[in-house]
Amino acid sequence: MVDIWTMPEGVTLKYELVNMRHTMTTAPWDFGIGKELEMVDARLQEMVRSQEQILTDASMHVINAGGKRLRPTVTILSYKSFGGTDSKKIVEIAAGFELIHSATLIHDDINDGGTTRRGRVTVYKKYGIHDAIVTGDFLFAKAFQIGGVFDKVVVETTADACASLAEGEILQNRYRHKKSLTVDTYLKIMERKTAQPIKAGAMVGAYLAGASPEEIESVGKYGLSLGIAFQIIDDVLDFTGDEKKTGKAAGNDLREGNLTLPSLLAIKGSDDARKAILEVIATEGPSPESVKKCTELVSRAGAIEKARAMGEYYGMEALHSLGCLSNNGYSKGLRDLVAKVLSREA
Repeated sequence: MVDIWTMPEGVTLKYELVNMRHTMTTAPWDFGIGKELEMVDARLQEMVRSQEQILTDASMHVINAGGKRLRPTVTILSYKSFGGTDSKKIVEIAAGFELIHSATLIHDDINDGGTTRRGRVTVYKKYGIHDAIVTGDFLFAKAFQIGGVFDKVVVETTADACASLAEGEILQNRYRHKKSLTVDTYLKIMERKTAQPIKAGAMVGAYLAGASPEEIESVGKYGLSLGIAFQIIDDVLDFTGDEKKTGKAAGNDLREGNLTLPSLLAIKGSDDARKAILEVIATEGPSPESVKKCTELVSRAGAIEKARAMGEYYGMEALHSLGCLSNNGYSKGLRDLVAKVLSREA
């Protein structure tokens, strides 16, 4: 189908968006790399062992909560798509990226005041703010212990991604409880906080497999677009997802004072939604009733469908970036991963 719509910034995009949730066959989340992902989990368990039991326990709390293992999946698939065969080597760096992600989840929950993550009480709620901050730092240190055994390119790519994470967090916090956030700034935040680390994993995987600079750049673009698509769908699920599957209550972003793509689109499309949403994000601890009203107004404004369309746009961009890859089981995995991201329910 052809979908023509206008972004809130006033920029009209015309793009042929194939509804990949229905036309592409989704595959199991591991895409034929289940053995390697099991190795990643085993490595994570090894790396977080500490002489201080509370560091081990707090680290295990976030790691054992599960999650998609999206970053290791992209890293491993990228490596194998370009002919990489040393599973032990790629598992090491894939585990490093997951440790970085786990560290950011701990710190994000502290910054946002989140009480649940993946259906579990957050680390800082269980162990206290002090021990949670130290645990996040501990995980970062362990990640760079892994990355440090690789060459300068890998270390610098990983460090740049971490710097982007920090910048994205600062930028997001600047707009918390404020009505001035735009879609353009939202996308910059999502690129830095979510997409850059996924891009880094894709590039490192390709680099370690001996891909050319052009191939590394292309798969990096894939990772960036996939990461943005992933975050957009994540923000949609904050309004539409089943709490039993997502592990958090609907409207959590609004409750924390953060505007996301669905709420931004609703604000542009409905005066009622604008008034209710801006009132909620400006309030510390808004009532459950006011948050629920906002989630309903976002849905009625058609913002969910528009946000999903933007997610599909970035999904198509990710697919187009893989034109350099020959068809094999692992490159197919990278392509099918796009459909999986767009169709997920949690």
